[in-house]
Amino acid sequence: MKKITVFLFLVLASNVYSQNTSEERAKEITNEMSEVLSLNAEETAKVYEIQLKRFNEVNTIRSTYKKDPETKKAELKKVYNRLFGKLKNALDKKKMQQWRIYKRNK
Repeated sequence: MKKITVFLFLVLASNVYSQNTSEERAKEITNEMSEVLSLNAEETAKVYEIQLKRFNEVNTIRSTYKKDPETKKAELKKVYNRLFGKLKNALDKKKMQQWRIYKRNK
């Protein structure tokens, strides 16, 4: 019984930790994009939601396909391709070009 309790605690703690990490990473990237691109509040909120969904999806894929690296790689690539499309829809063309140039120079 004690082992089961410890196991459940570790599983729940790891889920909470990964959620915080996803939120923190989404916030960091959103802040960086907001600063570099001078985003307004609405754009910043959209970018944050897009990034948060991305990181949560990536965490799910990594845990689901932990033992299948080829499938994991393919699924992660799909996530990154969708990310670009979602950001492109949320921001105008000029801001996406600015972000691309910034990332290249970084």
